Amino acid sequence: KRLYVLGDEAIQFANIFNREVRRPLSKGVVSPQEKEALPVVELLIKSVLGKPREEGETLYYSVPSRPLDADFLVVYHKKVLERYLKSLGFTPKAIEEGLTVIFSELPQEKFTGIGISFGGGMTNMCLAYLASPVVSFSVTRGGDWIDEQVALAVGETRARVCSFKESKLNLSQEKGLTKVEEALSIYHNHLIEYVLTNFKRKLAKMKNIPDFRKPISVVLSGGTAMPKGFLPRFEKILSKIRFPIEIGEIKMASQPLYTVAKGALVAAMAEKE
Repeated sequence: KRLYVLGDEAIQFANIFNREVRRPLSKGVVSPQEKEALPVVELLIKSVLGKPREEGETLYYSVPSRPLDADFLVVYHKKVLERYLKSLGFTPKAIEEGLTVIFSELPQEKFTGIGISFGGGMTNMCLAYLASPVVSFSVTRGGDWIDEQVALAVGETRARVCSFKESKLNLSQEKGLTKVEEALSIYHNHLIEYVLTNFKRKLAKMKNIPDFRKPISVVLSGGTAMPKGFLPRFEKILSKIRFPIEIGEIKMASQPLYTVAKGALVAAMAEKE
């Protein structure tokens, strides 16, 4: 028999034995390298959802947008999750991750603005106008990419880098940095610049951008956006990029780890009404 350790404890075990954690998702989708990936994902989903309150209960689940910087499609990921959710008795409906951020955090702005979800395997972005996505896409860089690059740069395991990043990192600190802190600072900068530059290029190619009558809000979410100092770092980098849309308030989601789930719930409740 094999013992599988899930959650934060997996990272703790990996650090104790100087091993790397295995991930059921890679670059935001079910990992093709891990044969146990899908059973683990299904187990996690079942433990969270339980049984539907009524047969065929509507359930919205998030999927990544098509990546700009990779050749793979998200169709397989989307369909295997759909099949499993149906087997549990739900009526599953997919919603793109970036749009869920807008549904969760921008009701006062009539669901108009930019939502960015800085996840582990991917970063998802969406520009929406009155709840309708104008443009949405993803890039295959996120927290896992930062961990990998920093680990290579400083000679540490990804698990140790991730553990430090999630528990102690302060991006507001600029002096007296350890080599791990300096590398994390560099790669957080690089990720933000990469995301915003790709967003700007995507918008520049569009012919019909809505006429926003006032500056629009930007909402950041996801675990990778949670280190202290991430928001001011993002604001500083954005201020140096000439964006084709006038930006108003930039804010962190109220609960960055649960924003996507909340947005999917908003979509499901709106359909029920």
